[in-house]
Amino acid sequence: MAAKLGRKAIVAGAGMGGLAAAAALARRFETVLVLDRDTLPDEAALRTGAGQGAHTHQLLKAGELSLEKLLPGITQQFVVAGARQMLVGRDVKVFDFGGWMDECDAGFTVTSLSRPAYEAVLRRRVVTLPGVSIQHETIVKRFIVEGGTCKGVELEDGTRISADFCIDATGVTGPLMAQLAEDGHAVFETENVKINVAYASAKFRQKPEHRGEAIGFFFLPGPPGKQFGFMLPIEDDQWIVSVGARGGDSPPKTIDELREYAKAFDAKVYDRISEAEATSQIRMFRKPMATRRKAWEAAKWPQGLIPIGDAMSSVNPTYGQGMTVAACEAEALAEILDKRATGGGGLDGLGAEYLPVAAEIAGRAWSLSVNSDYVYPETEGERPANFLMNRAMAQTLRKLAVEELDFRVFRYRLVHMVDSANALRDGPLAVRFFTALQGSIPA
Repeated sequence: MAAKLGRKAIVAGAGMGGLAAAAALARRFETVLVLDRDTLPDEAALRTGAGQGAHTHQLLKAGELSLEKLLPGITQQFVVAGARQMLVGRDVKVFDFGGWMDECDAGFTVTSLSRPAYEAVLRRRVVTLPGVSIQHETIVKRFIVEGGTCKGVELEDGTRISADFCIDATGVTGPLMAQLAEDGHAVFETENVKINVAYASAKFRQKPEHRGEAIGFFFLPGPPGKQFGFMLPIEDDQWIVSVGARGGDSPPKTIDELREYAKAFDAKVYDRISEAEATSQIRMFRKPMATRRKAWEAAKWPQGLIPIGDAMSSVNPTYGQGMTVAACEAEALAEILDKRATGGGGLDGLGAEYLPVAAEIAGRAWSLSVNSDYVYPETEGERPANFLMNRAMAQTLRKLAVEELDFRVFRYRLVHMVDSANALRDGPLAVRFFTALQGSIPA
């Protein structure tokens, strides 16, 4: 039997991050209780707490690999649930800053499902783990902190549940991090970047001539273009389409307007939905801010409590990093717990060990997304001191990716968070990259 580090752990939030966290905790605690305010559906269905649930989601490759380590066989369970598997570089068509990227075999596939379907599969799997239970329609009011240590949670009805360890997986809109600060139990800086993004999404039945396709389209024009869009194949022979804009522009409000909006992207996209049956209403979402709460730099932070996923860092959802960051952080947590359990360690200082690791994972997503957002004038605020250098590096990598297969594959691996940008400095591409960068560095 696996060594236990505690009797009970509590996870606040049953989204992708909370479920991945429960999988990480399951082997090292006798019981793991996941609490969520929503009514959680038995099947794949939208829920109130997942505000972006109706929109396009992509589990990046790094996130898939992390979930597979936590829950072996989960990728195949996604496929059984209807996920399409797409070869990155070939099946995922990318229009990037002025042109379609040439096809290639990036060496890995990704699955494509709706967000509710991803959650449903993960929820069914996690609840089968020994000691794990999920309690819905339960609102966590605050974490109970005594003497600088989290002792459990207090529910909205006043019930107190004790625990040896707690995780906040309630997302960027969850009140628990703010409540910690308000109660004087934590002191941390919050960074906001005004990205001003809004989008609308709908699902369509695949027409007979396109049924069974495993092809996706990503349309990300550079400035001055403000409109963007995505189309992915999902379960039940459907497309999910999300289109949006930056700044004060509003995305389409009707299905017909969405079809017309998509016409500007590419004829192949428009053809697939032009006369296709809409299988959902159109839904809108606005993301004014990218936000990160710097718990890893906190002047004060309680023992026995960590945040995961969007509770700590939430970026522009256009880049599809949210689920992956949470999954990678959960894998990192599992590795820390395993090391402590096998080495005879306990829970003391666990947060101090985990938070810098989680910050590095979230920081990679933050850097990739916010540096891209800063290119657009619709993103408000003063650009950081290294912005021009970061932009020159991104432009150089984009140019090399068009010209050379090695860099194209690396760029896909970077976007999917399989590799980090450090590989450009230390890896086999470094000399060629920095040679090409010369002359692009701003004075």
